[in-house]
Amino acid sequence: MTSTFSAYVPGDSFLHRLDPRAKLWFGVLGVVVCLVLAAPIPLAVILILTHLLLLAAGRLPAAAVGRIWKAIAPLLLTILLLQPFFSPGEDAALVTFGPLRVTPEGLLAALTFAIRAAAIAFAAMLPVLTTPLEKLVRGLEKLGMPYTWSLTIGLAMRYLTTLFALYAAIRQAQQARGWLPEAQGFFGRAQALLPTLVALIIAALRLSDSLAMGLVARGLALQAKRTHLHDIAMRPADWEFVFLAAAALGAVVLL
Repeated sequence: MTSTFSAYVPGDSFLHRLDPRAKLWFGVLGVVVCLVLAAPIPLAVILILTHLLLLAAGRLPAAAVGRIWKAIAPLLLTILLLQPFFSPGEDAALVTFGPLRVTPEGLLAALTFAIRAAAIAFAAMLPVLTTPLEKLVRGLEKLGMPYTWSLTIGLAMRYLTTLFALYAAIRQAQQARGWLPEAQGFFGRAQALLPTLVALIIAALRLSDSLAMGLVARGLALQAKRTHLHDIAMRPADWEFVFLAAAALGAVVLL
């Protein structure tokens, strides 16, 4: 299962046909703009814009978008629960827990951080969801990055999702053998996760070893000039997307 799992969703939409460099430009620019903005409404606009691109221009199934939400849900929940206590601000407290205060300013800060994290996640995942690994690597190489670096980044994006699938497979296998940590309370569940993490680390080491042998067998260490069966090139539609993305994100910042 893990050898075929990938975040890339095959398709023949407008977004799939775009040059990888155009989509990487949107991802990088979107992340930078999200880091600059400090208000929840423009961040929410960028999040909605990214969803429209994925669902309308990319024609991705709702389940693919839902998987991203499911993956980042624990992080967003943690931000919403803890951030109000770390930056309460000067407003009057709504609720107090000893020295801890929950204020409207703190709740707004938590909401802003959560929306920013979601917007960054979707902007960064847009090129990964709509670009095959080989084209993504070629796009990074065309931007001037060495091939080995491009391949490393591409494989990291590819196998990060594989590790999530591997973790889920290990948990399902252990549960099929009677492992039920949910009945042991919070600390019991945390302690029961140790065997899963050990199995995940061993499986990840085996995966990295087989991957390294496969790359060496395919001549990764050779110094010969590489050729490409299907190369990529920027078309007018790609340049239009680049300028429109820059204009849309710039308008969000200005407004």
